[in-house]
Amino acid sequence: MRPALSSTLRLTLAALGVCCCAPALAQYTRTTPASCPQIDYSRELPPIAADSRLVLNADHVELKQEGLSRLTGSVLISQNAREFSAQQVDYSDADKRLHVNSQSLFRDPSLIIKSQSLDYDLTAEQGIFNQASYTLIPLAARGQSDRIEVAREGWATLDHVSYTTCAPDAESWLLKARALRLDQDTGMGYAHDATLWFQHVPVLWLPYFQFPIDGERHTGFLPPIIGRSDNTGFDFRVPFYLNLAPNVDATLIPREMTERGPQLGAKLRYLFPRAQGTLYGEYMSYDEDTRSSRSYVNFSHEGLINQRLGVEAQYAEVSDRNYFEDLGGNVDLTSTSFLAQGAKLTYASPASYTITALVQGYQPVATPITTNDNPYQRLPQVNLDALSRNSYLDTKVGFQGQITNFARANSVEGQRLITQPYLRWEQDHSAWYSAAQTDLNYTYYNLTGTAPGQPAQQQRTLPVTSLESGLHFERITDGGKLQTLEPKLFYLYVPFHAQDRLPLFDSSQPDFDFPELFARNRYTGADRIADANQLTTAMTTRLIDPEAGLVRLTASLGEIYRFTPPRVQLPGLDNPSVGSSDYIGSVEYQLTQRWAAAAIAEWTAEFDRFQRTEVDLRYREPENGLYGRRLDLAYRFFDGILQQADVSFSTPIVDRWRAAARMRYSLQTDQVQESFLGLEYQTCCWAVRGTFRRYISGTNGSFNTGVYFQIDLKGFSQLGTGFDELLPASDPNAPIRGRNAASTPALP
Repeated sequence: MRPALSSTLRLTLAALGVCCCAPALAQYTRTTPASCPQIDYSRELPPIAADSRLVLNADHVELKQEGLSRLTGSVLISQNAREFSAQQVDYSDADKRLHVNSQSLFRDPSLIIKSQSLDYDLTAEQGIFNQASYTLIPLAARGQSDRIEVAREGWATLDHVSYTTCAPDAESWLLKARALRLDQDTGMGYAHDATLWFQHVPVLWLPYFQFPIDGERHTGFLPPIIGRSDNTGFDFRVPFYLNLAPNVDATLIPREMTERGPQLGAKLRYLFPRAQGTLYGEYMSYDEDTRSSRSYVNFSHEGLINQRLGVEAQYAEVSDRNYFEDLGGNVDLTSTSFLAQGAKLTYASPASYTITALVQGYQPVATPITTNDNPYQRLPQVNLDALSRNSYLDTKVGFQGQITNFARANSVEGQRLITQPYLRWEQDHSAWYSAAQTDLNYTYYNLTGTAPGQPAQQQRTLPVTSLESGLHFERITDGGKLQTLEPKLFYLYVPFHAQDRLPLFDSSQPDFDFPELFARNRYTGADRIADANQLTTAMTTRLIDPEAGLVRLTASLGEIYRFTPPRVQLPGLDNPSVGSSDYIGSVEYQLTQRWAAAAIAEWTAEFDRFQRTEVDLRYREPENGLYGRRLDLAYRFFDGILQQADVSFSTPIVDRWRAAARMRYSLQTDQVQESFLGLEYQTCCWAVRGTFRRYISGTNGSFNTGVYFQIDLKGFSQLGTGFDELLPASDPNAPIRGRNAASTPALP
C-alpha cells in the first residue's frame, strides 16, 4: 500500500534536507542542541483527531446538483490524523474530491502546508497544492514551492522549491531548485537547476543531481574534506559513495594536494551473515616532492567458515617508510612502526579445546629501525589449548601446545615446539576463593644460522607452580553506600634454568603495572621463562553508590616480595632485586556526575621515589545551549623516559562562539609535542569551524602543521572537517585517559 498524503509529503519535503548525504540529516537532528523556531500556522487550533472516518465541519453548507457541496465559514475536514481547513471548500461526494480556490491549511502531527489553492482526491490520495509554504515540524525546517503535486503511486513533483532550517527572519542559507521530482519506488530524488545560497550569496550551482529520500544508502557524493598542512599543502578530498549491493558498498576518494599532486583512494566494505571485511587503498602515480609513485593498501577480514571454524586476515603494505609522515594525516598511522600482514584460523570445540593456526609477518615502517629490531615472521604458528570438561575434586586437566617456524633475514631462524600440560584446582565462594595451578613446560628448538659453537637443537624443561587466594568483604557505610574490601595473595614458584643460549624470537619485558603483579612469567613470549620464588599481596576496595548507579571509588595497591633474586634476564635489562618490588597503586574516583579523577603510580621503596605516575582530572558538563563544557588535565611521568603535561578543553565563550584547544608539553625536553586550537561560530541553522594543529608526524621528530575549515549547514550537509575528534573521548563513561584520533573524519 502506498503512503497516504501526510507520508508522501513528509518524504517529499524532508528529501530536500538530505540532498548530498542521507546520514548527515539524522546526525544533525540528534545532536544539534538548539534549532531555529519555524512558522507554525496551527498553534491556536485543537489537536487533530485520529479518526478513520471522514468528518466535515462548516458554518454553512450549500448543496448543489450531482453531489456537489460548497462548505463555507471555518471549514474543517479531517480523516486519519490529517486535516484540511479553509474558509471555503467545494466538495464532491461522488468522487471524494476537494477544491479550494483560497488560502487553506493542511496539517498533521509532523507537517504543515499553507497554500493559496488546492485540488485533492481523497480516494486516490493525490492532488496539487499551489503557491505553498511548508513546515517540517520534527526537522525544524521550512520552505516554499510554486506547485506541489503528490500521488499515492509514490511520486511527487515540486516546482520552484526552496528549503532551509533557518528562522523566517534570518535565512542565512537557502537551497533553491527549479524542479524537483521524488520517486519512492526507487527511493531517489532528482533536482534540476539547484543553487545553494549562503548569506544571500550563491556558493554552489548544480544543473542536475540526485539524492536519497528513503534513509537508505544510495550512490552519490559525500561532503568534501578541506584543509592545509605543511606536508601536503592545500588538501581537498571529495568522497563519492557507491551503493553496490545491500551488503556491499565502496567509496572513491579523489584527493588533490598542491604540494604533492593528485591521489586516488578507495574503500570497499562487505558484510555477509558470517563474514565482514574492509579493503582500503591509496595510489599516487607521481609525487611532485619525492618524484616517485606512492601507494598504501590495507585489508582486514573476519568471519566464520562454519559454527566452529573462524578466520581472520590482516594485510597492510605501503610503498615507502615515509608514506604516513608525508601523506597520512593521522596521528595513529604516523606513529606506526610496523604494518601487520597475516591470517589466522581458529577451530573451537566449546568447553573442550581450541586450535589456532596463523601466518604472520610485518612490514617495517619506522625509518630509524634496524634489521635486528624487526619482529620475526611466523610461517606458520599452530596453537592448541585444551581443558577437561569435568573436574575431579575441583581439579581439571589442561594442555597448551605450540609449534612455530620463525623467519627473519640475516638472523637465527628455526622452529620452536612447546608442550605444557597442567593441573588446575579451583574453589569459588561468595566470601572467598582459592586456586592453584602447576605446569610442566617443555620447549624444543631446531635452529639454523646459529653462531659457531652454538648447537642447532636445544631444549628446556621447567615446572611452573602458582597459588592464589582472596577474600571478599562488604559493608554498608553511614551514607548508605556499599563498600567492598578484597585482599588477595598470589604465590609463584619457577626454578632457575640457564637460558642465555636460547634464541630470542618473541620475548620482551612489558611495563610493570597492576596486572603484571599476577603474571606467571615476568616476560612476554616463550623464549625466556623467568625464575621466581615470590609472593604478591594486593588489596582492592570499591565504593558503590546504588542511588546514582555509580562506582564512586575504586582503589588498588599491590607489590611483589621476592624471596630469592631472579637470575634469568634479557640482554641489556637488569633483574629486580630480592625483597619488595615497586609498589603499584591505582585510584579512580567519580567525584560528582561531572567531575572524575584517576591516578596510577609506581613507587620505588629502595630509592624512596616514584618511578612512574599518571594523574588525570576530567570534567564533563551536559550540553546546554550550543555545547557543554569539557576539561581534561593529565600529567604523565616515567623516570628517565617521559615527563608530559596534557591539557585540553572545550567551552562556549561569548554569544555564539565556542573554543577548543589541546596541548601536549614535554617537561623533559621543554618542547610542545602537539598543539591544537579550534574556534566555532554557531547559530541554530549553520556553523563555521576553523582548526589549527601542529604535531609530531614522524619518528624523526619532525613537525607537521595543518589548518582545516568546516561549514556546517544543519539539516543539509557539511563542507570540510571539524575538530571535536581531536579532543579526548567525550563519553562520560569512557576512560579518562583520552584517545588520539585522526585529523580527518573516518569515511563512512
